[in-house]
Amino acid sequence: MNFVNFFKNLNQSALKGVTDPIVRARINILFYMMSLTLVFGLILTIVYIIYGPPLQLIRIVVVMGTMIYGFRKLILFNDYRPSAHIVLIIINMLVWSNIFLIANAISIVTVQYILLSSTISFFFLNGRWGIFYSLLSLFPVFIYFSLNGINDSAAFISGQQASEPIFIAVMMFNFFQLIFINYHFITGFYLALSQLEEARKDEKELNEQLREAISMAENSSKAKSDFLSTMSHELRTPLNSVIGMSYVLLADNPREDQAGNLKVLHFSAESLLALINDILDFNKLDYGKIEMEKVGFYPAELLGRIHSGLKYQADEKGLSFSLNLDDKLKEIAVIGDPTRLLQILFNLVGNAIKFTSKGEIGLSVQLIDSDNEYVTLAFTVMDTGIGISAEQKKIIFEPFTQASSNITRKFGGSGLGLAITKQLLEIHGSHIELKSEVGEGTTFKFEIRYKCAGSAEITVNSLLEANVLASEDITWLNVLVAEDNAMNILLMKKLLASWNVKAEFAPNGLEAYEMAKEKFYDIILMDIHMPVMDGYESTKKIIAFYADKPEAPYLIALTASVANDIYNKIKLAGLNDYVSKPFNPTELKSKLINFSRLKSKQD
Repeated sequence: MNFVNFFKNLNQSALKGVTDPIVRARINILFYMMSLTLVFGLILTIVYIIYGPPLQLIRIVVVMGTMIYGFRKLILFNDYRPSAHIVLIIINMLVWSNIFLIANAISIVTVQYILLSSTISFFFLNGRWGIFYSLLSLFPVFIYFSLNGINDSAAFISGQQASEPIFIAVMMFNFFQLIFINYHFITGFYLALSQLEEARKDEKELNEQLREAISMAENSSKAKSDFLSTMSHELRTPLNSVIGMSYVLLADNPREDQAGNLKVLHFSAESLLALINDILDFNKLDYGKIEMEKVGFYPAELLGRIHSGLKYQADEKGLSFSLNLDDKLKEIAVIGDPTRLLQILFNLVGNAIKFTSKGEIGLSVQLIDSDNEYVTLAFTVMDTGIGISAEQKKIIFEPFTQASSNITRKFGGSGLGLAITKQLLEIHGSHIELKSEVGEGTTFKFEIRYKCAGSAEITVNSLLEANVLASEDITWLNVLVAEDNAMNILLMKKLLASWNVKAEFAPNGLEAYEMAKEKFYDIILMDIHMPVMDGYESTKKIIAFYADKPEAPYLIALTASVANDIYNKIKLAGLNDYVSKPFNPTELKSKLINFSRLKSKQD
């Protein structure tokens, strides 16, 4: 019993760490084949010691010694290949010695050895070794027939050999080995096929689970996006009234005490809007839905407006805010996305003002490279604020992260500004550099490469030209406003009345369509989400009605929606332009003035 357990342990040692069924079959075949050969060889050694002949004894001793070496390697190293080579060398030695030393003939045992050599070499090694060992075992046969001729050659088995017990035993043992090898190899082969089939079934189940997980993730993502879009719409609609009304009241010559309160209200509403926009922009960036505009603009003019827009915040904190522009920038026009550049710089300069209690803020822009087609601008934003530690630098650009919780409590903010800035710069093919020391201030640097623009490619930017456009005459315009929200209707009435623009109102898309059929309006301000008939359907009907008329109304969408495909839907519906709610009233006014200018040129 102990011997059986010892033998099983040896077999487990040879198979240790091996999982491939084909490899396990090969190791098992060699293990049992070599074990039985050693037992059978021991019996033959005893027989040859007693009965001779000496040559057979010498041969069996060599076989036993070599076999023990190969058996040891198989158990210790779990690699069947060296042992397979040793077995094949032994078999070929037996073939050669049988033909030329022992039998001096080609007996059936020799043929069995040749079959074993071919079988083992192909089953255990690769095709090249199979051919090599097969030819090595057949080569002495060719030599034998070449030396003796076919007629004088003794082949297969003689009557004398057939009557010898040792010969019969060796012959039967070889047959057994051939059967054993084929059985175990085929068993291992079918086991491998079975495991492969199970693996395919498991893979199919895993793929199905993966598809379900992907579908759930996509549904979750869509639900998140839809939720943000819906909540944004619900938040932005009343916020539009708050911002718009505060603008109207500020423009209505309020008392000094009222103006202060209105400014606080207006600033708070715009801060809330900035927070909503940050969250929505990050969501769009996270899903790769941000589309960059390609419009012509003057960087120097944009930067001047940014400086003017933020200077009052710096002045309120007693900070010096300087703008240093390269002289070469004054006449340079580029094609790019001014809104995104505005957003990047507002984030960086806004943070600089927020985190600086005394000292100065600096915005510097230099032209570092230019040719006939492209220019490269280097932007630097510096401050003398609280600074950022080495540990905080590692996480400062992560979303919803600020340098510490104390900063969130003291300064506020969502922690999205720098994350959005970093991603917007990556879309521009750029990256941001940060240098900062705690208590000594912070410097941000980045570069953007723009394509040069001609004067004809420059578009009017409402926010940049608000003061210039304020004196334009738009009182002759007939405007139809399609809007269902009572507060927004009140806002639009006051806003348009402050510009002396005649306006009529429709509470839904169907009435807007009916009114547009009865009377021609120069401009139709079309809300997108309305009862009875939405803005898209109403727009399509109005466009179809005026298709054969000499002129058609200019359609501007008013939407608080921020769905990723909203702007594509606006274009497909045929609307000429859009204004996102909450809108800066000067932006809407500039849209009206642009149309007025275009109309005047046509007339």
